[in-house]
Amino acid sequence: MLNPLKQIVYSKFSGTSVLSWRNLLFFLGFAVFFYAGAVVLHVLTLPDLGIRSTLSREMKTSPPRIMTDHDGELKVASVTLEKPRFVKRVGDQPIQNWFALLDAPTRIRNGLNVETAPVWAREHEGQTWIEVILEDGKGGEQVIFVPLAAIPWRDIVPSFLWFLLKLGLFIVGGLVLWKKPFDPAATQFFLLCVVTFGAYIGGYHWTHLVTSPWLLLVFLGCSLMLPPVSLHFYHVFPRQKHWLLAHPRLTLAVIYGPAAGFLGLLAWMYVSSYRMALAGFDPGETWRAAIANTIYGYFGLGAMLYLGSVFCLIHSFRSAINKEERNQVKIILIGASLALIPIGYSLYLAVGEGDAFSAGAATWPMFFASTFITIAYAISITRYRLMELDKILSSSAGYFFTSFLAAALYYFLVFVGTLIFNQYIAGPSLTEALAVSTTALILMLGLDLARARIKKALDRRYSRDKGQLDRTMHQLGQEIEKLVDAPSLAAKMLSTTADVLNIHHGAIYLLQPGEPQVYRLAGTTGQSPPLEELSPYFPLVEAVRSGKVVLSRSRLGSVVTASQKQLQFLRGEIAQPLIYENRLLAILILGPKDPPYRTEDLDLLTALAQVTALAIASAEGHRIIDQLNQELQTKVQKISEQQRRILSLQSQLHRQSAPTAVPEDAEIPPELTPAPPLGGIVGKSPIVQGLLDLVRKVAGTDAVVLLRGESGTGKELLAQALVESSPRAGKPFIKVHCAALSASLLESELFGHVKGAFTGAHKDKVGRFELASGGTLFLDEIGDINLEVQTKLLRVLQERTIERVGSGDPIAVDVRIITATNQNLENLIQVGRFREDLFYRLNVFPIYAPALRQRPGDIPDLVRHFIKQSAQACKKDVADIDDQALELLVRYAWPGNIRQLQNVIERAVVIADGNIITTHEIPEEMFSSEARAMPRLHSEGFAPTKSTRPLSARRQERLRREREELMQALSQAGGNRAEAARVLGIARSTLVSRLKKLGLD
Repeated sequence: MLNPLKQIVYSKFSGTSVLSWRNLLFFLGFAVFFYAGAVVLHVLTLPDLGIRSTLSREMKTSPPRIMTDHDGELKVASVTLEKPRFVKRVGDQPIQNWFALLDAPTRIRNGLNVETAPVWAREHEGQTWIEVILEDGKGGEQVIFVPLAAIPWRDIVPSFLWFLLKLGLFIVGGLVLWKKPFDPAATQFFLLCVVTFGAYIGGYHWTHLVTSPWLLLVFLGCSLMLPPVSLHFYHVFPRQKHWLLAHPRLTLAVIYGPAAGFLGLLAWMYVSSYRMALAGFDPGETWRAAIANTIYGYFGLGAMLYLGSVFCLIHSFRSAINKEERNQVKIILIGASLALIPIGYSLYLAVGEGDAFSAGAATWPMFFASTFITIAYAISITRYRLMELDKILSSSAGYFFTSFLAAALYYFLVFVGTLIFNQYIAGPSLTEALAVSTTALILMLGLDLARARIKKALDRRYSRDKGQLDRTMHQLGQEIEKLVDAPSLAAKMLSTTADVLNIHHGAIYLLQPGEPQVYRLAGTTGQSPPLEELSPYFPLVEAVRSGKVVLSRSRLGSVVTASQKQLQFLRGEIAQPLIYENRLLAILILGPKDPPYRTEDLDLLTALAQVTALAIASAEGHRIIDQLNQELQTKVQKISEQQRRILSLQSQLHRQSAPTAVPEDAEIPPELTPAPPLGGIVGKSPIVQGLLDLVRKVAGTDAVVLLRGESGTGKELLAQALVESSPRAGKPFIKVHCAALSASLLESELFGHVKGAFTGAHKDKVGRFELASGGTLFLDEIGDINLEVQTKLLRVLQERTIERVGSGDPIAVDVRIITATNQNLENLIQVGRFREDLFYRLNVFPIYAPALRQRPGDIPDLVRHFIKQSAQACKKDVADIDDQALELLVRYAWPGNIRQLQNVIERAVVIADGNIITTHEIPEEMFSSEARAMPRLHSEGFAPTKSTRPLSARRQERLRREREELMQALSQAGGNRAEAARVLGIARSTLVSRLKKLGLD
């Protein structure tokens, strides 16, 4: 069953729809990946004047280099500009608004023709300098020249470094999602990687994307969704939070709702501003302040969402169920906590130091914040099995991934170290540092791949024995999985050993069952040995029984023993014993080998012998089990036949002992009147009688009773029996089916409400607790009530008072509570859907209703009870069931328990032609369930006989046997149907009905 969160996320999707959702996520991932590349290409091709501003024409900081005209002489210097800071014109482009200022460098580059030498463009030091006119808004102007060049590397390097850091996590997220598309944590992790890509790559260059609406809108969507997606991920990792399971829609609305609102508002503001800019209008200070305030508002919301993520991590750390999970969360929590410092500093710059923020002062702090979190994820993945990546990647792929992360970290340290070194001591330029670091990264990865190839070649050259063992073990493993017979296993071991060791002839002798200590030839390769059997008294058998390997050649100067002579006679050079639990199961004899046997070969043989001996012992045990199973099946068939005869005799006794009609005016002595069953519960089996005894014992008290059991087992009847046997028998007995009522309606039904408590409450209403006061309240399906109602129910159990909805006045109630459920309340407690303290209050006296398959002896009584009940309801003459039909019902497993049996009998009564139910009225699924039915035989330790024939074939066989039985009875009775019915032990009307259905009438 899907949990509530999955039902919302997947909307009860089928498996195909979930895979479609996964494919959509992959499409979004690749789209954002290519978006990152498009942003980098866009930025690399943009010209730049070094002018930085935010939302207006006002320059926040001076360009890095400016050139001024001093009486016709141009001087380049890095100086502080005078008071005027508003850009009036750039080159030949008038500046009316912020968009025009950002787009001016591109327009100038596209329209610039150096040969015409416009007055607003100068060539100096190999660069083109563009005239910029500044004003202070009061008529004062200042003219400066700034170089037209590409965007500096210092503005591009952070995004390039970040791209390398996030690439590994992006690949990991894709692999995990591909392997586990149904895992919400895997889905959310990949979605987090996707929005992180778009948010950070756009965030580094957002001012360069303003003039490209599609690029900026994608950045807005990713950046504004990054905090809620992160918070959502920490709600499902490492396990789903209980408040998310209890209130999934509300939780997701709180997480995503405000961010979605800000996203829509900012997108509308940007599009409106862009359209006004295209029309040549300046939006004005009020409009810019509104945009700035909206951005600052989302900064506050993003900070709250990030703190919520940290809170979720702390909660996950404290509630971790094992050490590995705790370590995963701890590392990520440390990374997130360290990232708080640069994130907080960036927020400070955005709110308090707008000029520095516009100049890009937050670029490196956000890069380090991302680095802390990325390193934390990398450690959790490689060391603490985050996302169980080790189950998805092979060992070589995992090793390469780890090497890649280490190389990326090395690359980062080399580059940053070079950059810092260059700030204090003259050293390589930024471009050179980037080239050196990239070359080192490529060399490291290339050497790692080369090392893996060389190691693999050396393994093939110098570790051949390991390869031999692997291949042999694989072949033997395939045979062991099939659990074939012992001779086949022995022959397989001989053939694989001969192939691996390159041996031309050999033999294997196997211990014969039933023939003590006789070893018979089970397989040969090459030339066959001269003996088919080995006696237990042979010297070779005696020598290997101790577990030692026998070699045909003795050491120099040693005497040749009798066992060695016998081994030479068998044309063997090695005799390897196969021993299991000090019992010699087989003897492997191998011929000579070229080159001669080495120590490694003998070790390989010993290992194979141990594995094969275990497999042979298992195969022998399996053979014995099969033999016993066949014997048991034969006994089961005999017992089944005896059971059928017993049922037939019981039916005959039931019909013969049926009471004769009694006149209506006749008086029946009270002692002869049968007592009605307690609570309407039918059954004479020991399990039912014991259950009723338990009911009588607990009925005399006011203890809270929890009825547990599968659906359809009669828990409501048990509650009725408890009430009938209790001192509250004559008092109100109120039943409430909790699963049939919504949460708000259930609270009102249980406790009542006062007028005006909610919409539609036009008058006071008395709740079920008040109605049941002095009597009993039965709460069915107690596991389906929500946590809020559980809290109020707990208060009732503790204080014996209630409060109506909308009122604070306590009302004392005297009610005995009986609850019932078919759910596992302990599991509901684990997932946070049921209060543990309420469970202990309700579980004072648990009673378990047995399943129908546990009481097959009660099925005949239940069948006749339901026949009588259904016949009266349908006004039909059906009074009994024939033996074959009853036997089918007794043997069925009844997954729906008594309720299913009642429905089957009701259907049979409706469609029955005669006054007896036959097999023709029994549903066909009863005939196809023999393999999982026969509960009585299971309880006695017998296994059912599996039927491999299709349903139609079994039905035809049953009809054929029935025809033969009827024809034989009619033949013995000389065609007299009444006599034939007596012989068969059935009513004449039933015989006639069967003859009609079989076409024999």
